[in-house]
Amino acid sequence: MKSTNWNVFKIIFSMQVSNYKKDLFVIFSGWIVTILTLFIWLAFKNAGTGANDKGLRVDDFIVASAIGMSIIRNCLYNFVKTLFDFKSTLFFEKLFSTSISKTFIFFIIILFNQLVNILVAVFMFAISMIFVEQRVLLLNINWFIFLLGFFLMAISSNLLALVIVFVIKKVEWALVIANIFYFLPVFLLGLGVPWSLLENNKPIMILGFFLPQRYFLNIMASGWVGDIHMQKNQFGYGGNYWIAYIVSIAIIVILTLIIIYIFIKKFEYENKKFQKYQSMMKHMAIIYSIKKENSIEELNEIMKVKELTQEIKQQKKILRSKEKNAKKE
Repeated sequence: MKSTNWNVFKIIFSMQVSNYKKDLFVIFSGWIVTILTLFIWLAFKNAGTGANDKGLRVDDFIVASAIGMSIIRNCLYNFVKTLFDFKSTLFFEKLFSTSISKTFIFFIIILFNQLVNILVAVFMFAISMIFVEQRVLLLNINWFIFLLGFFLMAISSNLLALVIVFVIKKVEWALVIANIFYFLPVFLLGLGVPWSLLENNKPIMILGFFLPQRYFLNIMASGWVGDIHMQKNQFGYGGNYWIAYIVSIAIIVILTLIIIYIFIKKFEYENKKFQKYQSMMKHMAIIYSIKKENSIEELNEIMKVKELTQEIKQQKKILRSKEKNAKKE
């Protein structure tokens, strides 16, 4: 059974690598946009400002803000696009009509997305270390708090992307919603406009509380400057820094419950219907998929799924026979 899971892992992971390399827009939006924005801030925004002119100076946690935005771009927007690409080819229906674990399939897809996300974050960190003032800040970073915010942001972005994909039927609307969740944080949560300016505008600060990414970004920022109790940079909490942590956990719990409900309704209910028909009806999803295919390559993908199904069944028979032999002995 382990070898079967490994084969499934290699097939799905290699598919994602191939699709990622071919999608230039995903690469551009996931890497170039946020990295270029960060570099411009660090290289030019502080130039020419006087000692008393703090309006144009970037926040000390600008790198944390930029990495946070890259998480949103890769783990939310780009993930939505990737999932819709799979969805449009009936990828999920093909695999879920087999005995392959749905949890395992989504684990592989999310793992690839998170690996790309970490690579982008590490590259952005390396870019920031070119600047002396950013290297000095390394002494103050609370890595535990920063990484906690980092991974909470990544997890919540993936969960939100899953909700968007399985609730919104049209890819155009899904991408619009994903873009809203990206561009609003860019301009309202400390990358496009520094927090030092945003904090002087109460309506914008209030609006920011309705953006779920705010709380994760604030945790990352507080960890980056070593201000974990948010005393120097209060981010509108009035010293009640614990609000960011409680709301962050609540957001992840709520999104997780929504995803569980969606998956049970969309996949488990259909599986129970097919379980009543052990012969012809059980494989109607694969037959329907074959009729819908438009190329040899797509048909080959279905055949791979069927081969994996047969391999899983064979492995189960072997395990059952071993169990019977063990009982006899």
